[in-house]
Amino acid sequence: MQAINITQCPYCQSTNIGTGYQLGGGSIFADEFAYHSSYACSTVVYLICKDCGSILHSKVTKPEVFRQSSLVRQEELLDFINLNGILLCNTNAELPSLSSLGYNWGNLTGLIDLHEIFYCKTFKKRSTYLSREAYLLLRKCKPKKAMDLNSNQIYELLKSLETAEKEELKLKSGMETKIFDKAFDFLLENLYITAFINGKYLNPNWSTFVYSTSERWEKEVTKLHFHGDPIPKLEAILLRNMQEKDFIKLIR
Repeated sequence: MQAINITQCPYCQSTNIGTGYQLGGGSIFADEFAYHSSYACSTVVYLICKDCGSILHSKVTKPEVFRQSSLVRQEELLDFINLNGILLCNTNAELPSLSSLGYNWGNLTGLIDLHEIFYCKTFKKRSTYLSREAYLLLRKCKPKKAMDLNSNQIYELLKSLETAEKEELKLKSGMETKIFDKAFDFLLENLYITAFINGKYLNPNWSTFVYSTSERWEKEVTKLHFHGDPIPKLEAILLRNMQEKDFIKLIR
């Protein structure tokens, strides 16, 4: 956060500047109903003229906890994903990520809600976000592995519910956690399911997802069509950032 340097009061020209904090319930909350008040709030700090008492400047100490209100950053992120086809969540040495590009979780989840990006774990089993075009091309050229009994049970359950959070699916499936997680991740790795909309905010940097089958997601997306060989087209998009050896593994 950029420091604010005020050295003189514009009202009385005093250079006797002090700092004060708004406490005692005077914090600003990121959540309208303060559900996560222990984390998603910030103290307010003031620069004050100690001679005339004027409040010269006020700011929050944790601006990162507040959600984005402007759509400009979200649109910039969408432009990047549409151009490059793929984005990872966490910083890594192989591909651009949400954090390395300077975007936040709210920018990303806004695009999830609009069905502008497709969430999966198809790149090295990591949280991966694909553009609509990259998803379509990858679906056409990547062979889907057959589901085992556990993955099929989760898939059919989600299909019957249309949308559900992961915890709801695990509860209804009756599976042990390790078995469920392995089967669930298989579905994400092989493009069977995706995040349909954002779920509950756990903190400003993380939230749950409401999932659906890929087929259900596709019904919300218009102009999802392509004719011809998808591999050269997908290669032209992804090789802007991806190494060729990783591209070959991705489409197998």
